[in-house]
Order: sequence, then structure tokens, then C-alpha cells
Amino acid sequence: MTNKLLIILKVFVILFLLMPAPVFPEGEAGENPGAESSPTMLMFVGEELNLLSIASRREESAFKAPAIARVITGAEIRERGITTLAQALEYTPGFYMAQKEWGCQPYLRGLPDSILFLYDTVPMGMEISKTVHPLEHELSLSAIKRVEIIRGPGSVLWGPDAFAGIVNLVPLTGRDFTGMESGLIYNTPHDQKGFYVNLGYDQGLWDVFLSVSGRRGREGNNERYNITRFWDNGIIPADPENRFKSKGLNSSRLFEMAGNFSFGDFARLSGRVSDFKRPAVFKKPDSDIKWRENRGCPQHFVKLELKQSLNRLSALRFTGYLRNAEIENSIIDYSVTQKERAFYSEILYDRSFFSRRGLFTGGVSYRERNIRDALVWESYMPDFLGPENKFFLPLALEKNYDSRLKSIFGQSSFKIGDLDLMLGARLDIHDKYPDRTSYNAAVTWAFHRDSMFKLIYGTAYRTPFARQLTNNSEFGSELDLEKIRNIDLQLAWKPSNRAGVTLSCFISRIEDHVKEDCYAGLSLPNSQKISGLEIEGNIKPLPTVEISANASFIHAGGKDETYYYNDYIIINHDNTITRHYTDIKYPFDKGPGTFFNISGIWKPVESVIFSTRIGYFSSRRMIQPRTNKISTIHGSTIVDAGVTFKNFILNDLDLVVSCRNLFDRDYKTPGTYGSINGAPFETEFILRKRW
Repeated sequence: MTNKLLIILKVFVILFLLMPAPVFPEGEAGENPGAESSPTMLMFVGEELNLLSIASRREESAFKAPAIARVITGAEIRERGITTLAQALEYTPGFYMAQKEWGCQPYLRGLPDSILFLYDTVPMGMEISKTVHPLEHELSLSAIKRVEIIRGPGSVLWGPDAFAGIVNLVPLTGRDFTGMESGLIYNTPHDQKGFYVNLGYDQGLWDVFLSVSGRRGREGNNERYNITRFWDNGIIPADPENRFKSKGLNSSRLFEMAGNFSFGDFARLSGRVSDFKRPAVFKKPDSDIKWRENRGCPQHFVKLELKQSLNRLSALRFTGYLRNAEIENSIIDYSVTQKERAFYSEILYDRSFFSRRGLFTGGVSYRERNIRDALVWESYMPDFLGPENKFFLPLALEKNYDSRLKSIFGQSSFKIGDLDLMLGARLDIHDKYPDRTSYNAAVTWAFHRDSMFKLIYGTAYRTPFARQLTNNSEFGSELDLEKIRNIDLQLAWKPSNRAGVTLSCFISRIEDHVKEDCYAGLSLPNSQKISGLEIEGNIKPLPTVEISANASFIHAGGKDETYYYNDYIIINHDNTITRHYTDIKYPFDKGPGTFFNISGIWKPVESVIFSTRIGYFSSRRMIQPRTNKISTIHGSTIVDAGVTFKNFILNDLDLVVSCRNLFDRDYKTPGTYGSINGAPFETEFILRKRW
């Protein structure tokens, strides 16, 4: 570890910190010290809306950024009637949103649960479980300025878990929104009711923004369940005669408050408070047994950012946040609260050189996480719920642990003619796991004003989740961390804002991949090679019509997942226990191999906007380990549509009507224990007023 640290430090010092200061012409003396503009950030007219900040830690054009990048603006969210983050990501190639009983499971480029989700650059996921994702109504989009997306590893600047990609939600500020806007929401057939209020004020020297939102109602299919008691006194299960009773689900609920305060470019204080609870019905395969699980995820963070320009060439930036999050699980009549506390601090140093043709960003960071009562299931719970079981409860362990991470990282970009070169490296020093080094490199070539070529290489790894730590005999000392090596090639053509097409291909190699199965536990470390092709384009044949499309083709080649499964135990004469193990093999789950979206916007008059989306995903495999059966769930085509009426009845009053699964198509999708019904037809009405 010491040798790696010294090597990286020497590289940074030689290449960047000792770079001679350029001499500026007299006319540049009035430039803002530490300004973040550079020739590498020139944009097309109107492209200012497509800025992103997560590729280089400063705002730049997504078209020219050294990453496979995409930006979904707040205007696009409103025009298309998008109401959840999952819907927004469906407009981006590589993303597939798999429906589950508890919401959505995101796949990116054939990898499930592999995306780093950020809100104002603060992580929203948890180390307790990789399946906590803010994709449905647990996150309000009413206060979002834009959604920044990177496909491909991003660990150099963002640390562990920026594995297959990064999604950052950028909230509005007082500079973006001044005044007040309120909205009322109603969703049918789920009978959901909601509201939001946005307040913004820009005084010039300082600005402030606050958003409050809430929602209550049913979610998904309104199924009933028939097990209402089971754990009882926690010693033996409830008597089968008292175990079964038909009931319906309670309503889900969301409350969210987010805001920020900025004092010029020097200081910014922001935060978010969210509390979400969602019940769902789970079903035992090949059985009528159904039970309720209720998942809540209250969390909050406060974040401070400071910036100080040192001179015309360099600046220092500080970021620190404190985040508390919980997973509140209620399974039939058993409840547990899992807690995670995270503290993070970071100091960044920016420096321009070569007459602003080059830019270096380097930093050090410290992260500490405290995990309490992480729940790890040791048993396949559906097997215990039937009336034949009168004496045994499924075994669940609660785990406490802490982790600390120190990091040093740097990334530099150079402009040579039409070429932009980028290099970066990061060393992560763990106290529980092996130290890891991440790298990235990129070449972007603007070989024509409207054309761009990108070649990008990156590596990343991800930290273990609770089940991995519990199964590791020496608690992290010999733990193999999952690693990805990825290479991307992209060719983009954008002659104007009215047309464009992008072709991307990638190859990802995953090492020491570990997957958790609800039946068999953890898989043995495995390797996979995933390759894919992504195509997206848009055209505006008429000033009032815009058509967009994207398609993704994913191929995975590697060994099957192997689980070392304890299928039964033997109690010996001396009361010792002998465990019998067997190998179980499942195919690697990459999601659908093909999926695409075609969407359109039509504005027949200035005050009316029609939108539609046709989405298709190919077949998927459904693995049922208890029956040793692998079945195929057929693909499906789903149509969504919406319309926005601006200045509806009154000035500055808008009515938005969004329909999902417009033709109420019946289809199946893999759930947790077996196949489940896909989301039915639903309509959401939003009435918003600007004051």
C-alpha cells in the first residue's frame, strides 16, 4: 500500500504541482480567480441546458465530456410527464428497470444493483443492502433541475460503488427558481394523493431554495395476503389455526423536504429529509401462501461546500456531509430497523496550466460508516410459513460493524489541437478490506464541429454488503472485492439541436462477482465478460414534432453462478453438528438481452404538449431454485402517453395527465420468489400553479 501511495504522489507532484505557471496577456488580468472555464468546455448554441458536473467535478458539455454521458433536464421531465426516476432512466440506453414487489431493481449494461445514485452528489444507497434504490415514489422530482448520467465506471472521482455507472440528481437553487410553485397530484387506480411546494429567492449576493412534498396511497397491484401472524413470541411460530387470515395492504406514504442556501460562490449549505414506507405482497412459489412485507427508508443529510480561489490559476474546494439512513423492515409480525450513519469530508485542489489548455483536479477524502443491526437471513423463509411447520422459525442474524476509508485521487485533462486527453488514478485505503487502486483514461476527438469520437477506459470496485461480511471467516481480511474493467468507444454526430445520433459499444470484465440469492445464499466469486451496443438518436422533422429513440443489445459470456449451499445438517451422537453442502449452479442474470424505447413530443399549439413512449424488452429467465426449474418469461411492449395543458383555465396554471401501460397489457416479470404481474394501467394527474 505504501509503495502505491508514493508512486501516485510522485506522479501528481511531477506532472501537476510543479508545472510552471503560464503568463497571461494583460487583457486576462480581470478574469475571475479560479474560474472553471476552459477551451475544452465550448458548447453548441443551446447546449447550456445539457451541462453535467460528475465527469470532471465541474460543469461541462455532456457532448464533449470525457465520459459516456447524458443529461435529462427538468424541462424534459415536465414535457414528457415523467413522474419517477425509473421512468426518466428508461429514456437512456443501457438502463433496464426490472419490476419487483417492492419497487424497481435497476440494471445497467447487464449488471443489477451496480449504479451509484447521488442526490446533490451525496450517495443515496446503503452498504447494508445493495437493493435500496430511490427509483419510484420514494423520491420526488418536483425540485430537480436535471439528472446527470454516466455509463461506465467512475471510481476515480467518486470512490467505491461507482461501478457500472453514476446517476446524480441536481436540485434547483434560488438562482434557478425564484418565486413559488405548488402542485396537487392524484393517481388512479391506486387512489394516491400528493402535493409539493417549491420556494426560491435570489437576493444577488445570496440565494435560498426550499421544496416540500408528500404522497399517500396504494402502490402497484392491490393484492391481498393470507398470513397475518407468524413470529408471535419469537420462540416458536404462531399456531397454524391463528396464522391465516385474509387482509389487504395499507397505503404507502412519502414525505420529503429538501433545500439549499448559497452565499455567492464561496459557501453552500444543503440538505434533504425523506421518509418513505411501502408495503408489498410476496408469494411462495407453487403455493397459495402470501404474506406482507413493509419496507421504510427514512434518511436525511446535511452538506457543506466551501470554495476559495487561490489565484487566477488555482482554487481549493471543501465538501463535507453527515448522512443518517435506516431500513425499516416489517415482515408479517416481525420488525427490525437497520441503521447506517455516514460521515464524509473531502478537499479538492484545482489548477489550470498551459494557458488553460490543461486542468488538474486532485484531492484527499475520508469516509466513515457505522452499521447497526444489519439483517442477514440464514434461512429460506417461505419454507417455514406453511401449516406443516409448527416448531421452527427462520434464522436471521443482526450484524454491527464499522468501516473507514481514506483516499487520495487526481485527474488531469489536456487539450492538444482537436484532442482532449484525460488521465486519473485513485488509491483507497481501507481499515477492513484490502486497499484498492482505480484508474481511468479518455481520449475525445472533435474531428468536426458537429462530430465527436470518444475512447474511454475505467476501472472500479464495490464495497461488500452485510451478507458478504457475515460469511467471511476473517471479517474482511481476505475478502475479494468485486472489480470491473471497462472500455467504451463512442461516435456521436450532432449537426444541430434538431438532430443527432450516437453509437456506443462497450466491453466490461467483472472479477470476483458475488450475487445473493434468497434461497441459496451467496454465490462463489465469479468472472463475467459483458459486451454491448447502444444506439440513440433524435430528430425534429417539424418545429412542433420531436422523435427520439434508443436501443441496447447486451451479451454476457462467462461461467454460471455457483452457490455452495448447506442443504441439510446432521446432529451427531455427541450433539455436534455436521453440515452437508452441495453446489448449485444458476445462469448469470444480465436482464433482457434487447430493449429499446421510441418516444415523441408534439406541440400542436404553444399551450398543449402531447408525449408518448413505446418501450420493449426481450425475454428473461426466471430461476426457481426450489423446483430446479428455469423458465422463460416472454418480453413485452408497453405504451405510455401524456398531455400537458399550459395556462389551463388560469394563467400559470398547468394540468398534466400521464398514463402508464396505456393499453393495460398483461405481462409477467421475475419477482423475488417467482413471477409476478407487471404494473397495470395507471393515470396520474398533476395540477401545478406558479405564483
